[in-house]
Amino acid sequence: ALPFSKIAPFHLERIKKDMADKKLSDRSIQYVLQLTRQVFNTARKLGIYAGESPTNAVKWPKLDNMKLRYLSIDEAEKLLAALAAKSQNLHDVAFLSLHCGLRFGEIAKLTWSCVNWEAGTLAILDAKTGSRTAYLTAPAKTMLESRKRGKLNELIFPKRSGKDGAMDQASKVFTDTVKELGLNQGITDRKQKVTFHTLRHTMATHLYESTHDLYLTQRSLGHTTGTMTARYA
Repeated sequence: ALPFSKIAPFHLERIKKDMADKKLSDRSIQYVLQLTRQVFNTARKLGIYAGESPTNAVKWPKLDNMKLRYLSIDEAEKLLAALAAKSQNLHDVAFLSLHCGLRFGEIAKLTWSCVNWEAGTLAILDAKTGSRTAYLTAPAKTMLESRKRGKLNELIFPKRSGKDGAMDQASKVFTDTVKELGLNQGITDRKQKVTFHTLRHTMATHLYESTHDLYLTQRSLGHTTGTMTARYA
């Protein structure tokens, strides 16, 4: 182990190389650098280290996590049917993402007070890019109406365990179902693999294909600028 004063950018570059040689992702390498920077910043605040963090002199990997894959209508219908056979709750979560373009975290935080039944909208609060309004398709509204309605402050999709707090990630059943359907068979590029986020990407792709309206697609996804949305064109 080295003391803080002896840790140099060279050591971090070597860690980067070792991780890359082991085929670890750029995101994992970036996470290690972020954690290292936090440690040095905390040490400086506590007065046990003086100087700059060695991470400042290290070239950080640029992330390219843009999902390129989207589902055809047939693939989406097969996935929903397979999910419904295993978990109606997981089916409904996936259904809402496919129809409204919501991130998993946004769905997990929805309470019944977020639903405006008359307007057919959802209030997405404290989302990644700020709060916004999402529009319910008729099938999505019908799906929500079929669920047992709780109190206004209760989650629409509570944890199965009954514990407090919102779900933090999609059920492993989703990943298993995707595997069983062979949706990722033969695919090695992470950007091409089907994940829960693919559902949001699928909605946006089909929306743009049917409207050729980038502004509408941008508003539906909650992007603050058109840069992220431009990929759909």
